[in-house]
Amino acid sequence: MKRIIQISMLLFTIIVCKAKTPVINIHGSKKEIENAYYKDIENFYGQFVGTWVYSDNVKTIRYRFAKKDMFYYRSPTNYYVDFLVGEIQYIENGVEKINTLNRVDLNFDNIFKYSMSSIAKIGYDFAPLCPECPPDVKRLAMSYDEPTNDDFGLDATFVMRRVVEDGIEKLKVQYKSISGASGESKRDMSQPSTTTDFTIPYGDYTLVREN
Repeated sequence: MKRIIQISMLLFTIIVCKAKTPVINIHGSKKEIENAYYKDIENFYGQFVGTWVYSDNVKTIRYRFAKKDMFYYRSPTNYYVDFLVGEIQYIENGVEKINTLNRVDLNFDNIFKYSMSSIAKIGYDFAPLCPECPPDVKRLAMSYDEPTNDDFGLDATFVMRRVVEDGIEKLKVQYKSISGASGESKRDMSQPSTTTDFTIPYGDYTLVREN
């Protein structure tokens, strides 16, 4: 009987806590409310989930994306938030240079341990600009890193949009440098870094859904 009462009290506490957690649309909202849930209500992230591939005579690039619902984000304001995260594979002249695809299924306690994580939904007139985009386009900006990068200053942006052309799902990607290597290690700024640039070449890519 005592065990049943304890379980009932625990369930009641969980229900009460959830009831006190306001649910707010993540897109266009400032994250200012403690313990709020900033939710991808319209499932904007869902269109990107899966594996996408680009291939030419020299290189093959794969990006795998997964959605992390109600991730607890610790900052000056702690809150729950939906994220899209991504991992990468790069093959050049038949040689695999990097492959972190399986990491997308891991549950890290820090969102920045993933190679990519969602930043914001943006229009055509946010950098990098998209002059060929329709005025109502909605793109997704992602942070970008690679597990082998130990440089403090090296940074890049990754912006993507999903399109359907001739019945084929495609991902239009703009992958640009933000800042070059500083020469300082982000693990210990008193030491030099070993990374001079990212492995995957910068550029605009069109990928197709692989699965």
